[in-house]
This record gives sequence, C-alpha cells and structure tokens, in this order.
Amino acid sequence: MNPYHILGVSPNSSKEEIIEAYKNIVEKYNSIQPQDIEEQNLVEDAIEQANLAYDTLINGNIYREIRSLIDNDNIALAESKLNILDLKESAEWNYLKGFVFLKKGWFDVGIQHIITAKEIEPENEEYTKTVETLKLRAKDIVNFYKQQQMQNNRNINNMGNINNLNPCGNNSNMMGGGMC
Repeated sequence: MNPYHILGVSPNSSKEEIIEAYKNIVEKYNSIQPQDIEEQNLVEDAIEQANLAYDTLINGNIYREIRSLIDNDNIALAESKLNILDLKESAEWNYLKGFVFLKKGWFDVGIQHIITAKEIEPENEEYTKTVETLKLRAKDIVNFYKQQQMQNNRNINNMGNINNLNPCGNNSNMMGGGMC
C-alpha cells in the first residue's frame, strides 16, 4: 500500500494537504449511492484504504515514538499516548496497545488487541507473525506471568512480616531494648 498514492498527495505534502485530500476522498465515496453489492464493496474498500493511508501518514511518527517507548519499557508513557489517540479502528493502535497490555502482564487483553490488529489488516506480515508466535508461546507466556505474579505476591507478603524489617536479620525481639 502506498498511502501517498491512495490519497493523491506527494511525500512532501503538508499535514493540512493530507487532511484535505483525505476529506475529499471520504466525501466523494460517501456521496456515491451504490447500485449493487459489488459497487458497495468497492466504495467500502476505497474508504477503508483512505482511512489506512490517512492513519499511516498522520499518525506514523507518533506510532514510531510509541514503539520506541515500548521497546525501552516506558510503558506508562506509551499507554498514555495511545489513550490520547484512542484510535480503536486502527490496526497499528491495536497492535501497540496489545504490547502495552502484554508488558503489563495482561495477557488476555493484550493478545485480543493484537488479534484485532491482524483482523483489521490481515495482509500485514508483522501482525500475522506476532499472532502465530504468541499462539506457539502462549503456555510459556502464561507461566512466565504466573511466576511474576507469585513473586509479586511473595514480596507483598514479606513486607507484612515484621521480622523482615529487623536489621539484625534474625528472629530476635528488638523491642526488649537489647542490640543484635
């Protein structure tokens, strides 16, 4: 897919020119009254392609930034940028949102977003390979997150144990006035 070709703009086009071209295409195809199902499918496909091209050109830089944030484990900032965009119909948005959820340990929600990305853009090789990899590694991933959760629970339980706060490192009672 060449987003510039679909929208009829050049790579040097400004953001405003891209937005205007997109609006013109959407208005053109929304004004068509399809005569049959084939024509309806062509109209829907043209609008879908325009949406994808627009999303790629307008949001491409922010998606690259969010990918970098995820790669560098800055999950909170990546998630907040995705929440601001709130483009649930975008394949890339769903894909990145899926990785944010996976990094947070929310496997079910994360995989669902990645599957949604693949459904929106079934020809995208990256999305397809990721879904296949996650399916192959599902058991390992679930076990990893279970172990992490168990470790977190142990840490929380240990924080509640007063002996762990004892600088002597033993079971002596520091309240008796004696030193270690």
